Amino acid sequence: MFYGIGVGIGNSQTVTKKAIDVLDELDILYVPTAKKAENFSSAHSIVKDYINKRTIIKARHFPMNYNSEELQKAWNEIASEIIRDVSEGNKVGFVTIGDPMVYSTYIYLLRILKDKIKVTTIPGIASFLDIACNNNFPLVEGEDPLIILPATMGIEKLRNYIKNENSIVLMKVYNNFDEVIKMLIEENLENHSIVVSNSSKNEEVIYENIKDIKKSDVSYFTTILINKRWEI
Repeated sequence: MFYGIGVGIGNSQTVTKKAIDVLDELDILYVPTAKKAENFSSAHSIVKDYINKRTIIKARHFPMNYNSEELQKAWNEIASEIIRDVSEGNKVGFVTIGDPMVYSTYIYLLRILKDKIKVTTIPGIASFLDIACNNNFPLVEGEDPLIILPATMGIEKLRNYIKNENSIVLMKVYNNFDEVIKMLIEENLENHSIVVSNSSKNEEVIYENIKDIKKSDVSYFTTILINKRWEI
């Protein structure tokens, strides 16, 4: 069996009991690294205390660029290795930050593996849920839909959603952060928005006054919540 394991938002205390139980049973665990020249994995660091000592750890580089040929080659190579491990009778896992089905690199693996081996996916707490609860900031109520958007889609597309919806989660905000904040201020949403970097980590920073923050202030792991029906 292959297990895709969501480890949540960065705090080991919020890893689910189901994830902890599976981690304890694994023969092999794949952990993603952001760079080829390093073995550090954020996902691994979150769950390291839950991993059985006999488990073999395989750190693998998962590209984060937009070179589709390079991406496909890397994912196919890693998937082939996982298939071999599972075919040899091992319980194999892969850990991913947040939830495996929300903007996760795990989806690349799932697309390749789902018809070749048995796969079980274990959910993790997504950043926007963690932020909402920790800050008593309701996400959605009544008959409103919850709209989850990648800020990389472009400012005008974002503006269209923001003008027409009440409850919005903005993810992947780092690259064009200053433009996003400017737009939210133009739409008079400074009292209805909260920005959080590194949710539930030691480096967590909460920004309730969006007028005072710039891209240089926030980390790559930053999320914005908007609720027009809720005032800070």
